[in-house]
Amino acid sequence: MAEPDRISIQHILVSFEGTPTEATRNQADAEALAKTMLERAQAGEDFNTLVREHSDDNVHPDDPTPGTYHMLNNGVEGSNFPQFISDLNTRAQEKEAELVAKMKAAEITTDELNEQMNEFLEGLRAEADHSAPTMPYPRESMVPAFGDVGFALEVGQVGMADYHEENSPFGWHIIRRVD
Repeated sequence: MAEPDRISIQHILVSFEGTPTEATRNQADAEALAKTMLERAQAGEDFNTLVREHSDDNVHPDDPTPGTYHMLNNGVEGSNFPQFISDLNTRAQEKEAELVAKMKAAEITTDELNEQMNEFLEGLRAEADHSAPTMPYPRESMVPAFGDVGFALEVGQVGMADYHEENSPFGWHIIRRVD
């Protein structure tokens, strides 16, 4: 069966000291916790609660479905989060160049440049915060095991990406396919 073009997944990251996270547990404890989380999730326990209580990924308290990512499969074109951020950065650089030119022409002061630039950046941050939850990531921008497991699951299924130095360097990912 062919993999879908797009998926939405929700995940719990179980990490350990020595990975690029702030986790402090040892690797053996992380593996045991990951296996327990997989069993609990596969048994139907509320995934949102499991993410909030056990994920080592950033979880926003107001997020109704924490740990959710949307992904585009390899070779699938479409708007995506990294490109969106790149576009925002380009807009910021263009605004800065515009304001610097005005300052050099003595049309604005340094303080006015800083004030206007900060206002502009606040607007870009608000735009990013609003768009981030729905923007997909290209599969190739994620760790390989994340997409390998996520794209192999059927909607509603739960699986696990095991820790691997290259394919899953952050730890174990317990992944539920949402869409």
